[in-house]
Amino acid sequence: MNIKSIHATARRGRIRKYVIIATLAGTAGVAACAISTQQEQELGAQYSSEINRQLPIINDATVSRAINVLGNEIARHGQRGINYRFFVVNSNQVNAFAVPGGYVYVNRGLIERTTDYTELAGVLAHEIGHVEERHGVEQMERMQRANLGLNVAYVLLGRSPGGLESAAINLGGSAVFARYSRDAENEADDVAVPLLLGSGIHPRGLVTMFQKLIAEQNRNPSAVSQWFSTHPTTQDRIAAVQADISRLSSSRLRSLRTTSSSYNSLKSRLKQLPRASQ
Repeated sequence: MNIKSIHATARRGRIRKYVIIATLAGTAGVAACAISTQQEQELGAQYSSEINRQLPIINDATVSRAINVLGNEIARHGQRGINYRFFVVNSNQVNAFAVPGGYVYVNRGLIERTTDYTELAGVLAHEIGHVEERHGVEQMERMQRANLGLNVAYVLLGRSPGGLESAAINLGGSAVFARYSRDAENEADDVAVPLLLGSGIHPRGLVTMFQKLIAEQNRNPSAVSQWFSTHPTTQDRIAAVQADISRLSSSRLRSLRTTSSSYNSLKSRLKQLPRASQ
């Protein structure tokens, strides 16, 4: 057996061990999080690898560089100290989601609907907030307690996905870990605002993007159905973010950035690429 095979076998063994540990913890009804950060990152890497095989990820150097520059300038202000990776899905459906371990996906359709840098930054900060709060790990443990851990393990172990996994990973960008409760959405918003402020980015985009999506839902529900199926967006959430912004002084708000050369580069490059899938 060569070195590469030995490492691959050892890695699969670690993943199996972590899945078994997490499943046993869930079966025992343990309330505390049983999956460590290291385990979360290894599981997330396996899951992200499967997603990248199934979704039409845009493998363009300019797009990849821009989205990672934009995402990491926000993520580095998080508290967990993990490495984040960002991907653009070549789908015209409006959606974004995060996978445990710091893997964030944004659909091209969402990026193309943003009109300024703060709107995309707001979405990225919100998804980073889910990872910072470990919402995906909490969902994984809930599924394990509901005896769904084996189905998740198929994906995490790199095996061919069955019906459940295929339904969970689709061109719209919905993943097993993407559907959060309203409480989790509020928590992600609460994390997103200080992340944006720490990055020197104006948080207004959280408000304007949510308002834009609600308006589009009223005009053309099918265009944003996947976003609302995974992100319960309400006027109460918008009001809460607006209240946070209103507490900032006018001088502080004027000092925050609303433009980015990386955002402009990303938007310009997407216009040059073939149209996204339907």
